[in-house]
Amino acid sequence: MATQQIATLSDTGLEGTWKIDLRPTPDAEPYITKMTISEVSDKTIKGKFYGSSITSGLLKTSWTKTYLAFTTSDSNHTYYHSGYYLDGKVYGMSYCPTRQLTARWTGVKD
Repeated sequence: MATQQIATLSDTGLEGTWKIDLRPTPDAEPYITKMTISEVSDKTIKGKFYGSSITSGLLKTSWTKTYLAFTTSDSNHTYYHSGYYLDGKVYGMSYCPTRQLTARWTGVKD
């Protein structure tokens, strides 16, 4: 049985600007926005996503993937996001209960 490598903070690769594809269906044209991770610390992240500041940004590196979760908001709604970083890409899901919205997204460094 192969041993899986546990992620560490030093190799998260999350800091920087990401090109995020929020297309609503697999056959839709790309719908691109930016996510900037400006700071990564032991258990937190800071930055911007879809033009909003990341709040309550949390990071988990004790698994084989680096997991992240955070919230953003606009003038009317709060959005909850979670995902993971693996092999140079981010994969995530966003949820906004007041808009009855869920959105899958993927991203690569810009």
